[in-house]
Amino acid sequence: MQAAPAPPDETRYNLCVGNGAARLKLAETELTLSADGISYELDGRSGLRPFANLTSVRLQAVNGGPRSPWEALAELTFSAGRPLFVHSSSPWGVDDPQRDTTFIAFIEDLHRRLVAGGHGAIAFRRGIPEGRHHFLIVVTLIAAVIFGGAGLTVLYIGLSGRAGFFEVAGPLFGLGGFGFWIWASVTRNAPGTYDPRHLPRDVFPE
Repeated sequence: MQAAPAPPDETRYNLCVGNGAARLKLAETELTLSADGISYELDGRSGLRPFANLTSVRLQAVNGGPRSPWEALAELTFSAGRPLFVHSSSPWGVDDPQRDTTFIAFIEDLHRRLVAGGHGAIAFRRGIPEGRHHFLIVVTLIAAVIFGGAGLTVLYIGLSGRAGFFEVAGPLFGLGGFGFWIWASVTRNAPGTYDPRHLPRDVFPE
């Protein structure tokens, strides 16, 4: 298969980033993609992070809440120094449709450059790490027992005639929606790998 043509020499994207350090608000910065790597400024430090030092790219969905759109996160790990976390959200972690579009353009551009540059040693991963995913499954099972029991109790009350249909319908729908939200978090972020020529768009922001 022919490699995709390389994008223009440099492209710039304004997005929110972090380096794994605890922070109340994400930093806003300009990310510059070039043939050699990615340049940006964070916490007073700036410079080029060469693609030659990039060891892995992880794309994962970020659940903003039961009534919030999905966000996304790209974790870029290098052979030296802290990783770079690129977010699709606003600095406070809430949805921003314009940033969603910019984030997707950045991810597509990054992968085109990596494929065109022949960086075959990079690991491309999707979803959360396996250890966190296993923990999330355990939490989901515990929640299923707790909220499933609550749902059965509400259903029993309704069937016994001690409450009307509309009195039990709301809690049942609420419990069902919460359960679906938790299950979506488990399935959407299942760990795995992907081909950089075919991006896992199911983890992209909505």
